Amino acid sequence: MIQKLDGYLAIPHELLHVLAYRIVGKKYRYQFGSHFVQSLEARSFGEKLFILLFPLIIIGGLGLGMMLLWTMLYILIDYPVDPILYFRIAPLWHKLLWVCSVILLLYSGSTFNDVRASVQLLSQKMSQKPPHPADYQQDKRQRP
Repeated sequence: MIQKLDGYLAIPHELLHVLAYRIVGKKYRYQFGSHFVQSLEARSFGEKLFILLFPLIIIGGLGLGMMLLWTMLYILIDYPVDPILYFRIAPLWHKLLWVCSVILLLYSGSTFNDVRASVQLLSQKMSQKPPHPADYQQDKRQRP
């Protein structure tokens, strides 16, 4: 039951992966409530990285943007510093802006495994040695 509930909580995250697959134009398979989107085509390094980090960019960006907007309005409207007094006098829309931004920032934690996979992908890419240049053996003066 908890596994099924967890699958439904991950739906927005996985639907962002689906959107990323559609943006790059690759085929995929996703079953509603599943924990992952299965790729049906080969992807380049950049496409893999984009698909992995797309949910973090969208969810984290929205959360940070809303928190920045809340902070700017908090300073401009000159609400009191005391949190208890703030929650008494602030309008509902301003409190909801803060709550939504906190929820989005917490939900961006669902991208932890994607970030870990993208770090592994980047480390694999960085550990690959480039091929030798054409003049690699030129200075050794060896006869064939």
